[in-house]
Amino acid sequence: MKKRFSVAAFALAAGCAIAFAGCTGCNGCGANEKSNEAAFSSNWYADTSYRYIQPTFTGLEKAEILKYSVKQDNETAGNSTYSVEYSEGEYITTFYATKFDKALIAEDYKPSYPENDITVYAYLTELNFSSVTFKVGDEEKIFNGEGDNTVKTVCYFTDVNNHLRPLYSEQNINVASPADFQVGKIEDAYKEIRQTVKTYYKYDGKAAKTVITGDSATEFTVNNLGDTDYSLIDVNGLNIGVRAMQLSANLNQIISVYSPTGGMQNYSFTGVSSTLAEPERKSYEEILARDNVKLYTPAEGKSLGTVCVTATLNANMKGVSQKYWFTAIDNAKNNQSRATMVKMSVPIPFSLGTLNYTLKDITSTLY
Repeated sequence: MKKRFSVAAFALAAGCAIAFAGCTGCNGCGANEKSNEAAFSSNWYADTSYRYIQPTFTGLEKAEILKYSVKQDNETAGNSTYSVEYSEGEYITTFYATKFDKALIAEDYKPSYPENDITVYAYLTELNFSSVTFKVGDEEKIFNGEGDNTVKTVCYFTDVNNHLRPLYSEQNINVASPADFQVGKIEDAYKEIRQTVKTYYKYDGKAAKTVITGDSATEFTVNNLGDTDYSLIDVNGLNIGVRAMQLSANLNQIISVYSPTGGMQNYSFTGVSSTLAEPERKSYEEILARDNVKLYTPAEGKSLGTVCVTATLNANMKGVSQKYWFTAIDNAKNNQSRATMVKMSVPIPFSLGTLNYTLKDITSTLY
């Protein structure tokens, strides 16, 4: 990835998955004057074709809560000048619907919003590590204070019928992030980031205002978000965007992603049917089959199917790829497993390894 994404990549590790809908052909294209609009589906419902928000999903008490363990894998590490070591972390996502708080609308954009209340999706993520250690030769720097190594995100966006269009996004970042590819001393290996980033969108999604407070305060507006021919997703809502894809081995879609650090860029998403290693697959089967979950029913001779989605920057210099594993949709009208994300693999910037997120617990009230 480009150097300017070193901070964004850590935020991405907080659950900002690069998302697409798998529009092969032109199902749903052109709905918002975009020639390559993605065909999102409500894959978190039993009937994936339902394009609106169910009343039974409205309110925090109705939320789907997924918990993941996060472990570092150094097999892909290739940086000869320094290393970073993450303790085992936890990642929690909360997904539900709510009435959009109009206090979150930027003053300049209020005329663009409807006067009546609108029900939107809310997606919250939280990533925590107890310690992060940077090492350069015999030198090391440990970040293990209270509140260190935490990224929290919030994103509000519209339903599938309105293409998951973002309305408001927020990151609360308190991390030490890898700072560069080659370093000579410990002070150059990390960059401390203590800031809050809020992005307010115009209702039609064509413009956004970002306000950054904390160690580097700034404010700016982008007015070109309507120029893309692809669906636009905010970086903090991307896990749900990925989940809304046409999850299959035929997935091949480009989507525009907006993040304050990188601006609007296009990413390519491709799918492949995936068979996980038996111990890992059985672990997910057990979690999904629990009496209080019932998103998987064991059957003789049949195991849990998954689809792997790979995201890459749609450019000549593609950088590294990020991967996601979702439960396969065997029946779009009776989607028992709700396309649950069971795993995510996020490269650490500057060839410092990979963070693997694996499902460990689930609370689901999705019908």
